[in-house]
Amino acid sequence: MTQELHYNQIPIDFGFFTRKTYDNFVIGSNEKLFDTLSSINDSDQLVLIYGSKYSGKTHICEAAVNHFKNKSIFINAHTDLFKLELSDSYDLLVIDDLDKLILCKENEETLFSLINNQILQKKPSIVASSKDISECNINLKDLSSRLLSDKIFNIIELDDSDKIDMMISFCSQRGLEIEEKALQYIIKNCSRDLYFLCALIQNLDTASMSTKRKITIPFIKKVIELRKV
Repeated sequence: MTQELHYNQIPIDFGFFTRKTYDNFVIGSNEKLFDTLSSINDSDQLVLIYGSKYSGKTHICEAAVNHFKNKSIFINAHTDLFKLELSDSYDLLVIDDLDKLILCKENEETLFSLINNQILQKKPSIVASSKDISECNINLKDLSSRLLSDKIFNIIELDDSDKIDMMISFCSQRGLEIEEKALQYIIKNCSRDLYFLCALIQNLDTASMSTKRKITIPFIKKVIELRKV
């Protein structure tokens, strides 16, 4: 390349998509899970999802909240459970990061009360964990039995083709054009971690705008080199 790349790197937003929806969730081999959550309605069904850290659990959990539109609540590891009104019922209860929430044993009773109240009110709940329930060391047997009482899905990580589709969707949301052969190069030569892939695209976008250069494979190679510095 005749011109070196010089640009100010911006903090990476690992949210990928500003608003998680079913439309920008790449389904891959998770058709049954997607169909179940996209049709969830006024019922007492409890859907348990577990899978690897970057498998898309948080995306589909937030998409369910955004899709439902009625009175819903989203709980994750940053939520202070002691501030919640346990007597409240929600049209949809979504609990992400179960394996992290459960590290505080005081949370077990609260989580059980929230889930049980949904069932009594005949309202749905979605619970997501990066670990299988058997590995979460739950002390409260009523909670573990509730979690295992209905639908259980092991979310399947995207294959390479699905990850390319995901990157195409992410590029489209940013108004960024990258040829598929360049995305193929990224998949074959970089980490397949979703966070890395989307962070790399953000860096490519920033570098492209700063240098007014088209994103080609040589350009990608140079940006990857700069990321390692």
